[in-house]
Amino acid sequence: MPEKDRPTRRGTFLIACAAALGVIALVYISGLQVGFGARWGLFSGALAFPGIVFAGLLAASLVLSAVAVASGRASRSARIVTGSVSAGLLAAMVVTLAVTPAPVPPESLPARSADALRLLAWNVQQTAESPDARNRLIETLEPDVVVFSELYEGNLQSGDLPAGYVSYGVRGIAVTVLVTDDLPPFRVSAADDSGATSGFVLTPETDGAAPEIVAVHLVRPGIDGDTTLRDRGLDWIAEQCASPDAIAAGDFNAVAPNMPRGRLGFCRSAAAFAPSWPASIPPLFGAAIDNVLVSERWDAERVATLDVPGIRTDHRPIVADVVPALIEGAAR
Repeated sequence: MPEKDRPTRRGTFLIACAAALGVIALVYISGLQVGFGARWGLFSGALAFPGIVFAGLLAASLVLSAVAVASGRASRSARIVTGSVSAGLLAAMVVTLAVTPAPVPPESLPARSADALRLLAWNVQQTAESPDARNRLIETLEPDVVVFSELYEGNLQSGDLPAGYVSYGVRGIAVTVLVTDDLPPFRVSAADDSGATSGFVLTPETDGAAPEIVAVHLVRPGIDGDTTLRDRGLDWIAEQCASPDAIAAGDFNAVAPNMPRGRLGFCRSAAAFAPSWPASIPPLFGAAIDNVLVSERWDAERVATLDVPGIRTDHRPIVADVVPALIEGAAR
């Protein structure tokens, strides 16, 4: 073996580090694609930030490649391995960039189709967004259902409610739902104020007149990776999605890979939303933790994360137009 190709201690170290980065990337990709490690503490939280994870792994790999090229003591094998891992991570970063949707201005959304139900979900961070700001967005989008996370219904003042909407809430739960009066009346049929979920279920007073609405704001994982409360919340949503005619919306503090096979009960993620949190950084490096999940009787016609000028809360709003699904060749 030529001297330059013979492994050295430094070359072996660089190869081992590059291999470790490759293994980490493969494990992470398996988590994104098939839910491997979906609720493993810090790994569970990392699944929400593919842009940051791949950027970090790529940066580390490029440093190893640079050291391998610059070092006369590193073997040719070290340069090949570190370069190959860097190329693979660069490809993962490019794919992540390509598949990450971009937020869109609210006024760019076309009108929904005649049979569509439009849902707006927005974590307004209590009083961060004024009633005027909330109502302007509602006026622009004309949603049928609005889920405001981190807003107590009991704190709404006279004039806070937009014309043509009825508000629903539960004392002690920081979630408020507005429903257009074009839909039938609803009633609160279930609620969880344990602190693990902060959510409730709206059921139409007339059976079958509209879908059940599961409005949620889950507890976010702790900085130490403790996901116990968040995972209890996901299980609670799955229980409420036992109906084949349910729609869940709000701040899940979780992404689709955190849900077994991307589902909670009968509900599945409507489609891929652009990352909604935090609103202060580019979406590529954010997390799509605000979501709309639909049961088997509904499909997504359109979903979008909104780019709202002058936003004050740390969440971008999301909107979904859902339509009755075709089941066994017939509309349901």
